[in-house]
Amino acid sequence: MTTRSPLGLPRITRPRTVALGICVIAGIALVLAMPHGFLDLRVYRLGGATLLQHPGELYDVHLPGIGLPFTYPPFAAVMVAPFSIVPTPVAAATWSVLSLICLFVIWRHSARLTPWALLGVTAASAFLEPVRQTLGFGQINLILCAVILADLLGRKHKTRGLWTGLAAGVKLTPLIFIALLLVTRQWKAALYASAGFAGTVVLGFLISPSATAHYWVSLVNDTKHIGGIGYASNQSWNGILTRLAGNPDGGGPVWIVLVLATAVAALAFARLLWLREKQLAAVSICGLAGLFCSPISWSHHWVWIIPFGVVLLAAVPSRARIPVGVGWYGLFVLGPIWWPPNTGDREFDWTFGQQLLGNAYLIAALVAVVVLGVQYARSTARSDRRQEAMSS
Repeated sequence: MTTRSPLGLPRITRPRTVALGICVIAGIALVLAMPHGFLDLRVYRLGGATLLQHPGELYDVHLPGIGLPFTYPPFAAVMVAPFSIVPTPVAAATWSVLSLICLFVIWRHSARLTPWALLGVTAASAFLEPVRQTLGFGQINLILCAVILADLLGRKHKTRGLWTGLAAGVKLTPLIFIALLLVTRQWKAALYASAGFAGTVVLGFLISPSATAHYWVSLVNDTKHIGGIGYASNQSWNGILTRLAGNPDGGGPVWIVLVLATAVAALAFARLLWLREKQLAAVSICGLAGLFCSPISWSHHWVWIIPFGVVLLAAVPSRARIPVGVGWYGLFVLGPIWWPPNTGDREFDWTFGQQLLGNAYLIAALVAVVVLGVQYARSTARSDRRQEAMSS
């Protein structure tokens, strides 16, 4: 007898066997993801070690042989400092295990599944290009996403919002979630989040006043020290405008207008969703909006496609869930943004077809948000009609 999952998809009758099989295959994928050599983790370790030894030089040092600088707020260096005092293999293994645990947490807060099914989808997620890149580079994206979901959607606690503020102190993009708390009038959580973020700034000044001042005065608005804006991996408004215009300096005034419009629209939509008891959808919309609006959103930042995909599947009709799920997650497994020529400013010579492929993440997300909005409007209209019928 065939049973069905909460999303209306066929339920697997032997979840343990399937989950273990997926884990074996995912293990192979993890090995294939390692060519990046934990590059970003090495930069984190450099920042942590510099903070411990020469805190005033935090933004002056560069990774030997590659020249990459530490680009995060000073509080991020505080958080990764413990990883700088252990051997590299220990740091890499610990960071990878922590990231995989956080990947499990992301699914745990996104979908109601059995433990074995959660294990299976967690392992399968290793094939998603943003996850592969995050694990290979030793990036922090899965950790931040899990922390925010657990803080805002997990079990209620007295200091709810605090961890979101701390996450924003590590990487500024999560500031949009503080705005979400404000527009949904969650004053206490917004206060804790704001206090948490402010505390990270103050702590930075206490540990290294000169480096902290340099970051907030000079570096916070300087995206060029992070990397090329037009690079294919930058799946943000700024990235797509740069590639379309062929201007390596960024999207300019058009980008600013798009950022403001996106932030306002996303927060308004998220507020409606939250008030309709669709909290995961609200948080996921803000996660995508942060990716759209950030000056640089590398492809490995796009781990928010995991919870948003669950939201999308729940919104579409049951008969469409399998093709939509395959299309959504399949796109991020294939990673078509890497198919056109890239690096060395070759993105500025893309044809129309290459622009579609090279900007596929942002385009797909836009289409998906529109689909979600249409489905939400239809659902709201049906609900209103039922209430009118009951009251008449």
